[in-house]
Amino acid sequence: MGLRHPERPLRGRTALLSDLQGQCNGQGDGRLHVLHGLSGSGKTALALELVHRLQAQFGMVFGGCAWWIDARQSALFEGGLRSVARRLGLPGDVVGAEEMVDVLWHRLNQADWPWLLVIDGVSDPSLLDGPGQLAAGTGWIRPHSCPCGLVVVTTYDGTAEIWGPGAVLHPVFPLTEGDAARVLLDHAGPNAGSWSSAVRLARRLGGLPLALRMAGAYLAEVNEMPDAFRDADMPAEFDAFVRALEEPVGQGLNPAPVIADTWRLALDMLERRGFRYASALLELLSDFADAPVPYTLVLRAPLLNGQPGFEGIDGSTVWRTLRALAALSLIDFCPVESDDPSAAPPEGAPASVRVHPLIRDLSCTPRYLSFVVTLLGHACAVEQAGKPEEPDTWAAWSLLAPHALRLMEQEAALESAPLEVQVAGAEAAEMAARFLQARGLSRQAGAVFEKVIEWRTRLLGPTDSETLTAQHNLAGALHDIGELARAEAIYRMVWQGHCAVRGEAFPHALTARHELGRVLHDMGRLAEAEEHLSAVLESQRRAQGDEHGHTLSARHELARVLHDLGRWEEARREYGQVLQARRRSLGDSHPRTLTVLHNLACLAQDEGRLESALRQFRSVHAARSRVLGQAHPQTLSTAFRLGCALRDMGDAFEAQALLQHVYAELSSSLGDGHAHVRRAEQALHSLPAAPG
Repeated sequence: MGLRHPERPLRGRTALLSDLQGQCNGQGDGRLHVLHGLSGSGKTALALELVHRLQAQFGMVFGGCAWWIDARQSALFEGGLRSVARRLGLPGDVVGAEEMVDVLWHRLNQADWPWLLVIDGVSDPSLLDGPGQLAAGTGWIRPHSCPCGLVVVTTYDGTAEIWGPGAVLHPVFPLTEGDAARVLLDHAGPNAGSWSSAVRLARRLGGLPLALRMAGAYLAEVNEMPDAFRDADMPAEFDAFVRALEEPVGQGLNPAPVIADTWRLALDMLERRGFRYASALLELLSDFADAPVPYTLVLRAPLLNGQPGFEGIDGSTVWRTLRALAALSLIDFCPVESDDPSAAPPEGAPASVRVHPLIRDLSCTPRYLSFVVTLLGHACAVEQAGKPEEPDTWAAWSLLAPHALRLMEQEAALESAPLEVQVAGAEAAEMAARFLQARGLSRQAGAVFEKVIEWRTRLLGPTDSETLTAQHNLAGALHDIGELARAEAIYRMVWQGHCAVRGEAFPHALTARHELGRVLHDMGRLAEAEEHLSAVLESQRRAQGDEHGHTLSARHELARVLHDLGRWEEARREYGQVLQARRRSLGDSHPRTLTVLHNLACLAQDEGRLESALRQFRSVHAARSRVLGQAHPQTLSTAFRLGCALRDMGDAFEAQALLQHVYAELSSSLGDGHAHVRRAEQALHSLPAAPG
């Protein structure tokens, strides 16, 4: 109990402690309660806190009914168990292990007083078999029938089959960021930095309590040290500690080595159990980004088989190995979550696993970096993950994107990789940027497209069609954030580049010309826009037919030009026919269908049919909020129009709430000087003043 620090509370384990404490209150289930988790996750500290609570509940006399046995070695464990048996009055003539353990559990079963037996530090559960078998309930420790007794085991091995049905497995996960930050502050004191910086360090250390305590104690020591004795590179604050961990000078500060012995023991144990691919699979997973890895998308057995360390592997073996790694807390299976905490998880979301940051530090090597790129390139292909612009693919892309985007940071490390690997890396990063753009994060997407262009120019040259495609995508991101002049110049360059090589009818050339027409429309150059879009429409009709998506897109954009030219009847007819086709092919809730409905509502508003416009804007706003999210630029566009319609209909209160939301979201993402932000601000100023 001397290891328990009374002034530094145990953080984040309240529910589990209450559950365990209740086992000694006459309602115990008699099963073994196994606390399993990564080395340093606080299992022993949790057991100590449980002893403290039970002593507080039952008085110090409980100390005579609480036994703590070190199970790191077989001799220590068996000797400790025999000592408990003697304290319970084991007859002196009982020598054999089988008889001794039978008498021990008979006495514990008959007890009418609360008792606690802690078996701490089990590295190999087979040591607990003793004269029988742990899983069968005939080993050294067993289920019991005393309603006020409790057996607690701490281990890193949570393999259910080994513990058997007589055990309850309690995973001791790393702490949440909030609780982990509190542990850092508890140990580091008030001079190590702010709450937000403590959260950043807690995240880098993966919420592992032992690592948090080590980092906090180090920072406390540095801050108490006289300046004359401090080295210049000693971090004294949380943020400086995070930076040091990423630099060679700070490798001695990394707490990862303190769990290295357990990490090696766990992998050795899996090898002995027949999991020959466990070490290689953990190393491979550690080469992905520090984010959930969608294993069903990237760990394809046909691609793995034949790689060094994976010879002969198949899908079922991949699955069993993942489960074995998770049982030993080397990886964690991640729950499927929604972007909106109040919403249900998305259907069809891929399953994923995560490697703890400190395990990644131990396991990550450059051996599989090129292979990771190959796996990501395969997973990010449209044939596998779908188009990132389609909402029903977003659950998958939200998991793939962090790993694909990280490849941009590894361009230099991949320079020695085969050309096809580097090209696959650029392609995966570009697809992830398209996902960012589809989610309304066009500024971030543009920065990635810029890097993809540089990468592809170096690999393939400036006129290669793939390089031009990245230029095209960059222009789209610039268009979204309002940099119209630059977008126009890039679209013209891409269009002319494709025409020079493949001719005006080349599909990529038509797409670039289509987007050029859209930019010209938004710049107010309607005659030029009409000329380009009309030409594209005729070409698409000839090549694809009236119902093809590209034909409908050109027709829709031409209708927008007619709308702004004041040719409202023509625009309404075109919008209506495009809407019918979109509904037939995509359904009522697809973003492209909603865009046509939005523009029809805009036409009704411009014509002065405010009641009709108001109904349509409400419907589109609700649908876009559901499909795209309330902060998506398209949703905000509808919200702005809806707010203006409400203002013109005399509902200033609801209009102000909507327009204030639009202004806040746009100003945070685009900046106060952007045209859309100024437009929202002007709309707010146009509202009538509140009475009084």
